[in-house]
Amino acid sequence: MPKVIHCKRVVPDSGCAHSVRGATEEELLRNAEEHAREHGIVEITPELVEQLKSFIEEE
Repeated sequence: MPKVIHCKRVVPDSGCAHSVRGATEEELLRNAEEHAREHGIVEITPELVEQLKSFIEEE
């Protein structure tokens, strides 16, 4: 089942309406890391990955 993370749920005051999608958790997290770089996040830490995992929803 496809998975999604809504950026505005991760950082509500960012104003970002982007939703990251992936067929698997691994693909979703890769896509989320790419999107995080668009927000200027250059280092994807294990803590950030764990935070992102808590926002994963089934689509």
